[in-house]
Amino acid sequence: MKNNRRIELDKSFLVEYKLSTAPPPANSLFWKMWDDCMQIADDALNTDFIQGLADGTLDPVTYGGFNVSDAYYCFNGEQDYLTAAEKATNPGLQAFLLKKHKSYQKYNKTFPDIWHIKDANGIVPSKACKEYAEYESNVVSQMESIYALIVMIPCEYLWAWLGNQLTPPETGNLYAPWITGNDDFEGAYTMGNFLNEYQKKHVINESIAIDIYTKAMTYEYLNFMTATKTKFNTQLL
Repeated sequence: MKNNRRIELDKSFLVEYKLSTAPPPANSLFWKMWDDCMQIADDALNTDFIQGLADGTLDPVTYGGFNVSDAYYCFNGEQDYLTAAEKATNPGLQAFLLKKHKSYQKYNKTFPDIWHIKDANGIVPSKACKEYAEYESNVVSQMESIYALIVMIPCEYLWAWLGNQLTPPETGNLYAPWITGNDDFEGAYTMGNFLNEYQKKHVINESIAIDIYTKAMTYEYLNFMTATKTKFNTQLL
């Protein structure tokens, strides 16, 4: 079952904006950013948290705590996508950001029933999660909306990549739904293809884009690290 935090893309939307769910071109910005962060992705894969998901040994209390903290990021992300969409002047970019806003809105509605959380106000997030959410909000508020899309790609693609690396889960693995639910690249690939099309008519500073992407990837990694109280280099924050 697809994780419902993933962006939902119907065929009519893809046709209207001439987008594809196939992997972006090999020399595209999407892959340049990812290639620059492969070490961070490998580090995330080898965290105690992800490896605990892989072999089913992760303490359920730790898993629950991570999801509660992550909810803080998701509640803020919902508003960030809406803010970015309202700022966007390009119709395609605005439509894409609104699609992502709606996917987060749908996902966030599951928290009251699953984790008994109404909104971000009562959550005490990890330091990494709180700073990640703040960083994302700063990019959204201070930069062009295309960079709002870029700062959010790591969340879309890294999780899909991690799910794919852990697939197939062992029979009886408690965390099989997380693994199989995240093993879906379509949303991230469509984001990458959108960037590729966008660059044909608009300028994206690739150096700035890679810097933003790298910081977001680092925060993703640190979120997994802090979930199991693993010590890390505080200079990364």
